[in-house]
Amino acid sequence: MNPFVKRIEKARLYLDRTGFDCFITKNSSNIFYLTGLYNAEGYLCVTHRNITFFTGGIYYQYAVDKQKELQTQFQIEKIEKKNFYKFLRVHKKPVVFSNEISFQGWEKLSRETNGKLKTTADFVAKMRATKEPNEIVRIKKALVIAKKVLKKIRPLIKPGISELDIAAEISCQIRTLGGDKEAFQTIVASGINSSYPHHIPSRRKFEKNDIVLIDMGVSVAGYNSDITETFVIGRISDEALKVINPIKEVHKKISSTLKGGEKSCKKLHLYAVEIFKNYGLEKFFVHGLGHGVGIDVHELPVLNSSSKDRIEKSMVFTVEPAIYLPGKFGVRIEKMHFA
Repeated sequence: MNPFVKRIEKARLYLDRTGFDCFITKNSSNIFYLTGLYNAEGYLCVTHRNITFFTGGIYYQYAVDKQKELQTQFQIEKIEKKNFYKFLRVHKKPVVFSNEISFQGWEKLSRETNGKLKTTADFVAKMRATKEPNEIVRIKKALVIAKKVLKKIRPLIKPGISELDIAAEISCQIRTLGGDKEAFQTIVASGINSSYPHHIPSRRKFEKNDIVLIDMGVSVAGYNSDITETFVIGRISDEALKVINPIKEVHKKISSTLKGGEKSCKKLHLYAVEIFKNYGLEKFFVHGLGHGVGIDVHELPVLNSSSKDRIEKSMVFTVEPAIYLPGKFGVRIEKMHFA
């Protein structure tokens, strides 16, 4: 069965269970997942019988032309003369995803629908957490390319080269090796900059014995990879080893725990924290252990201390233990897992 048709049918089961007669999503990743329209903005409206995509003028022709290549049948409407509001008013119980709309936007839609529009949690995001075989193929291709890129740029990491130089080369290599684009803005962080988890590459040049953290991903046919490696130029200091070795231990033990059948994302994160506690490093681990990867670089499941998510078959996620020492350096190693 066509994957888009299958996904729409699954999504419609939500309408059956809840009694709503139309759900609306404006998240471009959800729109891509349900229709195949990539990076398109608008409102996708799904009822028991029809699928209608309301979009603005700059996306309308793309949607019309792209639909000819797709096997999913849906109606495309250009937003004009309040036709979107009229469409919503026809339905008795329309619903929009609460995480996709601002309070101001909600007020306006509620007013235009005479208060009929309700909100709900994004159940399509939960559907996307479990990957289909064709999605996994794309993600694995994006991962293979990312690993090849890091291998290519490794010899360039030496004194005198700047963070921006490496970021530019990564961008070039991604496309040369078959990727469509960066999955996100590449992080190249050296020296003290590596202690900032989301550092933006600068003109700082690498120095002897620098730690260089590179966090990068590749996008292939709408799906992404996300990996992080930490390199050392020259000699690895004892202080750096006291951080790198515990991080490697976390990876080893988390992988073993996953193979042993642990599914609780919260427990996996807390286990990593306990390992860092053994070395007095837990307070320098300042983010979650990992996250799902797919159409978005960060999606379900979430691996952190408050997560209620569980690892299920066919999920794709990262494990990225890290330690950031203020005023000194940071080390992060991120690997992707396929459940």
